[in-house]
Amino acid sequence: MPPAKTGYRYALAQPGVVAFTATGALARLPVAMVALALVLLVSETTGSYAFAGALSAAFAVTAALASIITSRWADRFGQVIVLRILAVLHSLLLVLATLTIIRSAPDLLQVAVVIAAGATSPAIGSYVRARWSHASHINGQSALLRVGFAWESILDELIFTVGPLITTALAFGVGFPVPLVIAAAAVLVGAMGLSLSKASTPPPALREGKRTSVLAVVRTRGLWVLITSALGLGTLFGALDVGAVAFTGARGSGSTAGVLLACFAAASMIGGIAYGARAWPGRLHRHTQVAAALLALVCAGFWFTDTNAGAILVASAAGALVAPTLIGVFSLTQRLVSPANLTEGLTWTNSGLAAGFAFGSALAGIGVDAFGSRAGLALCFGGAFLSSLMLFAGDRSIRSSAQAPIESAAPAAPMSWNDDLLPGPHPGA
Repeated sequence: MPPAKTGYRYALAQPGVVAFTATGALARLPVAMVALALVLLVSETTGSYAFAGALSAAFAVTAALASIITSRWADRFGQVIVLRILAVLHSLLLVLATLTIIRSAPDLLQVAVVIAAGATSPAIGSYVRARWSHASHINGQSALLRVGFAWESILDELIFTVGPLITTALAFGVGFPVPLVIAAAAVLVGAMGLSLSKASTPPPALREGKRTSVLAVVRTRGLWVLITSALGLGTLFGALDVGAVAFTGARGSGSTAGVLLACFAAASMIGGIAYGARAWPGRLHRHTQVAAALLALVCAGFWFTDTNAGAILVASAAGALVAPTLIGVFSLTQRLVSPANLTEGLTWTNSGLAAGFAFGSALAGIGVDAFGSRAGLALCFGGAFLSSLMLFAGDRSIRSSAQAPIESAAPAAPMSWNDDLLPGPHPGA
């Protein structure tokens, strides 16, 4: 086995890595645009944050559930064919959803088209992370996987820094429907480009032999702890999207929502860089618990701020703690599930984020209409608290997957193929 090497430069120098990370980043840019774009367009068209949050939630929930099935297909038949089909369908349905909203189609029709768009949303983050796991196995170096996951987290935060700024700039400067159209184009071009990077694609799982049920992977001991923790993080992200639009709009500067979300993501990117740039001593699950607890503490600050500047400050502090938490949750998932089901296991965790995003968006919209503009941001604390609580409450069930220090974790075995996170919901899927 070659001597272990670490660092982003070494990781990005591996064959095919630049191609799949670049196209993967473009393909998941819509994750940082669609939810905010829906909230902006629907609230502008109807004046209802509740309906805006409901549509955003419908998209996220469907994406979370459907991505589990499409990830199984990708593990079984390979990423290439699944990516190409989903890219075409998803981009077309995003454009159709935009048309139904701006033409004030019946509410049920709008919901149906948005649900269809969510059902065809490719889990790009999971696809890319599965490729990193495949590369780490080929090289026989587990450190490559840690650096790769950290790099993808950094790209996620960069996407969530740029995405909200692009979305608000296009919405207020060009037109509210434009961000959704741009998102459709990005996912089409990016996903097609990713499907062309065949050399880095993990081989499909064997198509013969005993077939496992759709719930087999989720029965893995400890995985529900991580899924529920991810649900809490997703709630934070969904509530932040709706809460930022309502909070800044109520203070006469709706476009500042993009700045707030961008600062949150930029701080998360910095946190990801700092965490992923070196091998930290200690156990992975302890790092994740500490980061999640600090995140909940910081999010409590949303209860006490009354200005856009104060909200941006709290969001930035929270963002710096999001990346280490996300890296930990996904890395623990990778250690828990079997190599042949890695894409599906990552997608279950990603779907927890997506479901939380949907819950946070919907509840924040209802809260804003009922209790005022601060309610959405206040809900962020609830999501962060749930995430932290689950990691501590489920300590025993996840501890066995993290007994080895981060630097000495067993290398990932060959696996099937791909992955992603919701509308990945991240500091924004």
